[in-house]
Amino acid sequence: MEKKMKERNKNFKKEWILLPLCLIIVFVLAGCSSTKLSDAFDKETVKSTAQTAIDYLIAGEYGEVMAMMNETVKEGLTEEALTTNVEAMNELTGAFKEYKSVAVIGQKDSEGTDMAVVVIVAVFENQNVTYTISFNTNMEIVGLWMK
Repeated sequence: MEKKMKERNKNFKKEWILLPLCLIIVFVLAGCSSTKLSDAFDKETVKSTAQTAIDYLIAGEYGEVMAMMNETVKEGLTEEALTTNVEAMNELTGAFKEYKSVAVIGQKDSEGTDMAVVVIVAVFENQNVTYTISFNTNMEIVGLWMK
């Protein structure tokens, strides 16, 4: 009985040593994991604008998506390249069904300028697609990724 008590006390001490370490890790990760959306953005407008861009992609209206992008992105991405990539992906995914989830967070670019980042998971016949769209404060697309 005494042996069990000593072992239990030893395990209890280990747990108390690990607990503060775990709490520190949780607080550090919580501080890094999400950022607040800047007051320069309206969350609902950001969501609906991102969904509009995705709706254009799904409908094959690539010119409309290009019109939503800022000049820097337009210089690096042609409408032809966008069309080729999206159509190749559409062949794999099948028909669009619904939006599964939408998340909006705030970020800063390398120069410290506020951005809004929207992550939307869309359900298609054959597989889901995760769209990540970044906007500047003028609500122009400054980043578009599909996975």
